[in-house]
Amino acid sequence: MNISRHIVLGSVIASFVLAGCASPKRSFLGASLPKVAYKDIEQRNKPLQLKLIVEFQRNGEHFPKGDIPLKDYAASILRDSGVIMPVDDDKAEGQIRVVLNNVADSGTVAAEASRTGYPLWMIGKTITDAYELSMFILLQEKTISRTGIKQAVHTAIGNMSIPDDIQTFPQDQAFPRVLEQMLLRSLQVMQQSGELVWQGMPAVVLFEKQSR
Repeated sequence: MNISRHIVLGSVIASFVLAGCASPKRSFLGASLPKVAYKDIEQRNKPLQLKLIVEFQRNGEHFPKGDIPLKDYAASILRDSGVIMPVDDDKAEGQIRVVLNNVADSGTVAAEASRTGYPLWMIGKTITDAYELSMFILLQEKTISRTGIKQAVHTAIGNMSIPDDIQTFPQDQAFPRVLEQMLLRSLQVMQQSGELVWQGMPAVVLFEKQSR
């Protein structure tokens, strides 16, 4: 994904999607899961043309302001994957639904700042935003789904030391990067299970019925 294409949108996302309220400097992804690259995804001869539906949540509750940036970034990532092409209703052969839940620890930061009496840039702290993604692909009355896909992004505030072997990036790039990893991982496991194949027309295995 070409992150630079979305730098303006990224700065808007950072203001309300990611937690943190002082002057965050560098962000980095959680290292507990291996990184998935676009080359790890098998492109289809003909990408699935699906209507994209999204829902952004905070702590399990719908947060409508996050829907627009989530949809814009998800559409770009899915197009770049070569597996799914988001399209309008009249061209869609099915739909893909992406639900992203963000759990922020801004309360912890505020409590620490209150206890010490020092501004956050003097404390030095890492803010962690945890994400959980669910993805449902509906084709011909059958649904392929993955739920509980997790990832986290950490943002260093103040006098924090980050090891040289950890890739960091500006905070306004954090949201597209974490979403990219979660969507690619979802597609990868669907392909590895045989539910999404790359040749010809889609071969779909019934996984479970879509439910809310």
